[in-house]
Amino acid sequence: MDFSTILDRWENRRKERSRRKHVAQSENWLDDYPFDARMLVEKDKGDSARRSEARVNWKRKAHQDALDLHGLTGAEAREEIGLFISSMQKRGLRKGLIIHGKGLHSDGQAILGALVRECFESSSEVGEFGRARAREGGSGATWFLLRQRSR
Repeated sequence: MDFSTILDRWENRRKERSRRKHVAQSENWLDDYPFDARMLVEKDKGDSARRSEARVNWKRKAHQDALDLHGLTGAEAREEIGLFISSMQKRGLRKGLIIHGKGLHSDGQAILGALVRECFESSSEVGEFGRARAREGGSGATWFLLRQRSR
């Protein structure tokens, strides 16, 4: 089918629709020309590869903001983490760093590192997270990426 035939059919259907008040959605002229399934699969592969590459790039970037939890109790730290994440979202930031310390000066067991990981695992806003690089605090800090929301 050549382009002029397709254009004629489209024009005829457009005229028919303008005469009728209620047009069913199934009368879309594109329905007559469905996409090839291979095209859709290739499109999906390309999109996921771009998303994956973008995520890797974000992991390499420096954090955009940091929160230091030294000296806070578990309850205080939980509250501060929630406020910090909300603040980052409002400012449009994506990568953050939470400094929780290694627990070397704690009375007993270190709790803040485990608490930070627990908060991230249960959070719907945080996508990925991991141990910071040595120059950013190593095992005494945790980086995270906020999930991107479609707007």
